[in-house]
Amino acid sequence: MQRDSLVHVAATGGYGSVFEVHDGMCEVGLIDPTADEYSVTVPQSAVQEMSPVRDSARAGLLGHLVLFHLRVNWRLRLAWSFEAFAGRGEDGALELWATCGTSRPRKVATLTPQEASLLTASLAVLSLDAWAPGRAGAAPSLEGWGWSTELIGAGMGQSAYGSCPSGEKDGGPLPEGTVPEGLPAVVDALASLGLPVAWTDRGPRATGAPLPEAPQPEDEAGAPEGPVLPFDLGALGL
Repeated sequence: MQRDSLVHVAATGGYGSVFEVHDGMCEVGLIDPTADEYSVTVPQSAVQEMSPVRDSARAGLLGHLVLFHLRVNWRLRLAWSFEAFAGRGEDGALELWATCGTSRPRKVATLTPQEASLLTASLAVLSLDAWAPGRAGAAPSLEGWGWSTELIGAGMGQSAYGSCPSGEKDGGPLPEGTVPEGLPAVVDALASLGLPVAWTDRGPRATGAPLPEAPQPEDEAGAPEGPVLPFDLGALGL
């Protein structure tokens, strides 16, 4: 286990990315839009590492997808930044959560099987191997934007991240090869599922439109049934 390893955290029932391992303790950044804490520190024995996979083995992961996360950070234009999460709820259905700009994470929808298939089909064509931790990627720039993504399923995990120039100084589009093949299709799929995001010739952005909000279940008296349940990423027993 090392920095950037994807793990299941028994204490929270969810997943995260390892920040640091030291003296038998493990600091994990939580990948959960409902978490109260950004990270937790737990004994290394209390986390289960996901087996890392490459692009060629992702089909098995996507067949049992329990978590997808995409973060886009426009460093000097926070309003263009966004995050998207898809994880399993208590009923096993994929729930889509998102945040744009400075908004708090919000549940956008519970995906139908057809919508879930649309999302996983877009994820299947991502080319992430060159952007795996420790691999290629432009150095961070205040004028540019960064991205990261994590995929977890069937005890396997894949993560990648990179940084790109904004293209605003010269007014030109992104140079070829500066983002993973397939990333525009993922952003387009998220847009079709209701997220106010778009792919432009300089990269993905939040459009500024308000986030939709999933309808809340109501009891017979018309009042909410209770507090919103946590984002149960461990619903499939991993």
